[in-house]
Amino acid sequence: MIKNFPYGTSLDELKKMFAEFGDITRMLMPPSGTIAIVEYAQVPQARTAFASLAYRKFKDTVLFLEKAPKDLFTGPATAVEVTTDAPVIGPAKTPTSELVGGGAPDDVVDTSTLFVRNLNFTTTNIRLQKIFQPLDGFISARVKTKTDLKHPGQLLSMGFGFLEFKTKEQAKAALTAMDGYNLDGHQLLIRASHKGKDAAEERRKEDSAKRSKNRSTKIIIKNLPFEASKKDISTLFSSYGQLRAVRVPRKFDNSRKGYAFAEFTTAKEAENAMDALRDTHLLGRRLILDFAAGETDDPEAEIEKMQQKIGRQSNSIALQRLTNNGRKKFNVGDADMQDA
Repeated sequence: MIKNFPYGTSLDELKKMFAEFGDITRMLMPPSGTIAIVEYAQVPQARTAFASLAYRKFKDTVLFLEKAPKDLFTGPATAVEVTTDAPVIGPAKTPTSELVGGGAPDDVVDTSTLFVRNLNFTTTNIRLQKIFQPLDGFISARVKTKTDLKHPGQLLSMGFGFLEFKTKEQAKAALTAMDGYNLDGHQLLIRASHKGKDAAEERRKEDSAKRSKNRSTKIIIKNLPFEASKKDISTLFSSYGQLRAVRVPRKFDNSRKGYAFAEFTTAKEAENAMDALRDTHLLGRRLILDFAAGETDDPEAEIEKMQQKIGRQSNSIALQRLTNNGRKKFNVGDADMQDA
């Protein structure tokens, strides 16, 4: 799946770029022109294209690539298909009552909470609840959101959420019934929520993050390509939370120093960005991320202060030597005057 390309980009432009890495069997773009899907004849070709083009500069933005859902297409491609029509995906909804005694899903459901992803960004909590409300044991549905930087006070969907049921058996039945369900044009991908990722644990972790004072909200980005702009960094990191500031230090000749700072509103957002973007390649370089040491307002300013302090100490030593020499001469002269 290809995202974040400029509006108005044609399918032919994308095809020309992706065709360099292998034989394309199908390439689709919905009428909205905000996303595209490319399918290669062989898996290694797709992997090479993904590794080569992910987070690469394209026109005035950076490309975002994701692996498309498995079995997105219903049949094999007989020839190269290029279309601007959105594919029809997702089976019809199956009642939970028909699933008793049916085949078990791939995941072993050992929790009453389900993790649902590939949500349409327009799908709201109310919409998600309405779809799952008829299922036995349904308790709640929650779409994960983040703050809209362009419209303060408003929230944006992050494309995933959590579903809670009364029992593990009811959650298992819901997974089997709704995995692959076509909701608002998106094929839902539902899995059991593991490793403390269920909704209750997620809330506890968020509360804990707010109470924690030792975690930094600022990330230092090293090995940064010199051609990477402040806009490129903001676009890449703003997907994981609200940014307070992005700084790209420069030298005296106005050239970039090869590192930058990204500061988030909360430590949790900074941690999410660290986990998601660790070892990410940007414009051909593998980014090295770390939390900025301390909570200074300006790490670079602190370095400059230290250098100035060292300079003042050196000047003080030099001045002291001159002063001491002067005192010696004065004392000698004063002594001579007294003898006289």
